[in-house]
Amino acid sequence: MTRLGGTNKVNHVICRRCGRKTYNPDKGYCSHCGFGRSSKIRAYVWSYKFKRKW
Repeated sequence: MTRLGGTNKVNHVICRRCGRKTYNPDKGYCSHCGFGRSSKIRAYVWSYKFKRKW
């Protein structure tokens, strides 16, 4: 059983490519742009509507 105040692990840090706080040092890649996993920017068809709003 864990204490309620014992969850302080940082899972995501700032990504060098996209600048967002979505790079996971344990997995070694960014969940937003795919840095560390692919040389191409991560993009899916289902996310185009969301990316258009930015």
